[in-house]
Amino acid sequence: MSTVETYRAAAKEHLDRASQLFQEERYFLSHYLAGLAVECHLRAYLLRRTNQFEARHDLRELAKDSKFYAIVPKDLEAEFSGDFEMLNLRWRSNHRYYSEKEFLDYMTEIRAEFNTKGERWKNISRTVLNLAHKVINQGERKWNNA
Repeated sequence: MSTVETYRAAAKEHLDRASQLFQEERYFLSHYLAGLAVECHLRAYLLRRTNQFEARHDLRELAKDSKFYAIVPKDLEAEFSGDFEMLNLRWRSNHRYYSEKEFLDYMTEIRAEFNTKGERWKNISRTVLNLAHKVINQGERKWNNA
């Protein structure tokens, strides 16, 4: 079973790899790893708090159960809540079973990046990658105070 520190280390490594893959224009894998990084980070907080493994992959629920909002400044709670809503909609653990076409079909279904300029695939990946950086950076800043 993973420990708090293995989840935390995995989150950092996955986020670094996601950033690298994005630079290499490997957007599907970047997107998936960015979401997985957030899941690992939230699992580290949850395991530290409860010492129990949670099998669900719902990022919004993991954020609540891990008490992640307790480390978010009050004036940013609504913003982070929206961020987790977006992450939860755009990243699902079952996406690992999707082909790129199926994934893009899903993104079309939820109308992700539908009205943005530029390469849609790149923009979809960038959004999740940026949100992952935001969540993990906030968590790391507050790790010793949580």
